[in-house]
Amino acid sequence: MRFLILSLSCMLAISCNSNFMSKADFAAKCRTALIAKCPALFVTVLNKETLFIENSSKRDNVSLTAFYKEYTAAPGAVDSAVQHFIDATGLVADKGAKIDLSKVFPVIKPTSCLRNGAKDQAFPLVNEPYNEQLIILYAENTKEGLSYITNTAFESLGISKDSLKALAIQNFSAAVLPKIKGKKSESGHAYLFTAESQYDAALILFPLVWVKEYVDVKGDIVMALPYPDMLYVAKSDDAEGIEWIKEEMQGVHMGGVQRISTDLFRWNGDRFIKYQ
Repeated sequence: MRFLILSLSCMLAISCNSNFMSKADFAAKCRTALIAKCPALFVTVLNKETLFIENSSKRDNVSLTAFYKEYTAAPGAVDSAVQHFIDATGLVADKGAKIDLSKVFPVIKPTSCLRNGAKDQAFPLVNEPYNEQLIILYAENTKEGLSYITNTAFESLGISKDSLKALAIQNFSAAVLPKIKGKKSESGHAYLFTAESQYDAALILFPLVWVKEYVDVKGDIVMALPYPDMLYVAKSDDAEGIEWIKEEMQGVHMGGVQRISTDLFRWNGDRFIKYQ
């Protein structure tokens, strides 16, 4: 009886508070707060108590049930419950976090990421432009997934951004290159590459290292990056190979996963630029 009365009291208090958040509203708030902290993440609300989080190396459905219960127990401390959810994801290497530089990887993302997050704040993650459509981010490859490095955390490392990039590419090359798997088109003139990871797009940062070993392509390289774990390669003077890539790009769709680009890119001797 005592428990029933307490429960009824709580329900009455909730019903009388017009500002009390529903499960759906709380999920939306968690999504917004997580993206504000880490705009590189692709986060969608699957239902009232679950978020789908795609962060290049890992794709998870995350239940908010425990954090919503925390909120209902103390509605005035909603920000605390949301922060506990963000901390629990382990997806942001922020101030005070100890970063293992041997596990830092480069991550390719669309420039649209720069428009995510808090509108009144500077982009919080270490980044640099790659071309007009793509940017480079950096993240620690942890058991929870990629933990993106914030500007604050980067400053505590005491190294230059060039050094960070060199280390990240070295780590990525050692971990990913041995796992590359290539599939030729029917004509044998183009390739689809995948690996056991879901961040193959970073291969564009050092094509001269792996293209000669894995690809029979002469002339300029043409590449497509529709999703983080798909990378197409052909040569610029091979119309059949390029047409195959275009057809593949039109047919591939990974529901819920952030697309990197619908464009094709050509190697200009320094980097990949949009293929005309």
